[in-house]
Amino acid sequence: MKRLILILTHSVIWRSFLRFIIGVKYVNRSVLKREKQYILIANHNSHLDSMAIMSAVPMKSIHKVHPIAAQDFFGDGSTVEFLMKHFVNAVLIPRKRPKNSNDPDPLQIMSDVLDIGHSIIIYPEGTRGEPGVMQEFKKGIAMMVQRHPDIPVIPIFLDGLHRSMPKGVNLFLPSNSKLFIGEPINFSSNETELILEESLQGILEAKTH
Repeated sequence: MKRLILILTHSVIWRSFLRFIIGVKYVNRSVLKREKQYILIANHNSHLDSMAIMSAVPMKSIHKVHPIAAQDFFGDGSTVEFLMKHFVNAVLIPRKRPKNSNDPDPLQIMSDVLDIGHSIIIYPEGTRGEPGVMQEFKKGIAMMVQRHPDIPVIPIFLDGLHRSMPKGVNLFLPSNSKLFIGEPINFSSNETELILEESLQGILEAKTH
């Protein structure tokens, strides 16, 4: 039932809305059809970002793809949390590392999702930033690569979605936006800083594929 809900929500409703009302164009979607599991990384400027990425995921695997979202922002026990978990398929994590053994570990939560064969969507900047300006990447993506070196990391560049739903504005505005999907990143090293550098480069270069 949940798979059907996700297909209707993202592959039918959101994809149609984004394509025909907002004007989103998908570039190189075939990459997602070739891989069974992946870590998707993207720049982040709008609450529409996760909807756009989920709408690009093939229907056959959409129930196995989970946007990673902030527990403190969406996990308030309200209707929003219900929608995020059941209609967005999001996994909510705390933004801070655990201080003691009883605190949930965000890295372990993401690893557990990958361990069961599912995929995740990560925004390495950690939060929505200024449109067109990439912020410094958090180390979480590097740690995921180090823990799961065999899972492809696919970069996505979102261009223009911030104009469709600007930060602080709860309106949908038409814009000529594009979602560029790059080829899986071939990391040259397992070192944290190099992984972060090549992740950033992969997102920026996704526009050229």
